Amino acid sequence: MRRKINCLIVIFIFITSFFSSSISEAVEIDYIKKIKDRGSLIVGMPPFNNPPYYYKDSPPEIEDSKSMRGNDVELVRKFAKNLGVNVFFDQSSSSFNDTVNRAGAGDFDIAIGKLSTNYSRMSNAHPHIYMNFRQSLLANRSFLSKFSNVPEQNLGSEILQSNIKVGFISNSSYETSAKELMPYAIKKGFSNWDECKEALINGTIDAIYRDATEIKKIVYQDPNLSIKFVPVLFDDVKDKISIYLSTEANAGLSDVLEYYLGEEEIKTDTQILNEFSNYYKPILSKK
Repeated sequence: MRRKINCLIVIFIFITSFFSSSISEAVEIDYIKKIKDRGSLIVGMPPFNNPPYYYKDSPPEIEDSKSMRGNDVELVRKFAKNLGVNVFFDQSSSSFNDTVNRAGAGDFDIAIGKLSTNYSRMSNAHPHIYMNFRQSLLANRSFLSKFSNVPEQNLGSEILQSNIKVGFISNSSYETSAKELMPYAIKKGFSNWDECKEALINGTIDAIYRDATEIKKIVYQDPNLSIKFVPVLFDDVKDKISIYLSTEANAGLSDVLEYYLGEEEIKTDTQILNEFSNYYKPILSKK
């Protein structure tokens, strides 16, 4: 009797595994087939221009996917070429978070655009990491003078535990990170990065918060700002940048996307700064 039961269990496991495998393969084939039949990969991107990652050559009001340029754009174009299709870029989302949420809802096949990874976003969509940057502040030197007696190795943690007035882009991953990493900070969200920078220069806030490439870009392009402001890099606090997929898209594309990303190098902020050095040169003022 026991042998018969064991035999039935083995048969049941085999049948279950067989059908589960068949269903998974069918989903994968069907999803990729849907993209190929359509002839294009639909890619969600945040509603901004953010060189060197993604930006339009044409005016914003003109819907032209061919005018898109940048690191993230070319990464996706190469992936689509491997699938044998074109790319359609959709920038109709209202924010970074909305781009991820809409990817999770299946509005796009994938979403990309320097989208950071955190637990909140992972509850809405599936991340696939392709860049890994240090998080950073651009801080007013007068505020940092309060920490003149703090050993350099402890400076970062002391700043994060202070009552610093810090600005960031609203509805971005940095709003989420600021709540977790800076519990005592006075936090202020702004609608875009230019507003963040303006508030820092005007003295409304002590620092602005983003990844190392965005922070260094400010002082690289305007070296005079380094007189008053200084970048603070957190080597042990990383900003993992991901491509996001819905559950359905992840079932169909995950393996091929991971295979593709495995052939590409996960770039650091230092590599981006070196590779796209033209974007970080001083901007000459017009006379």
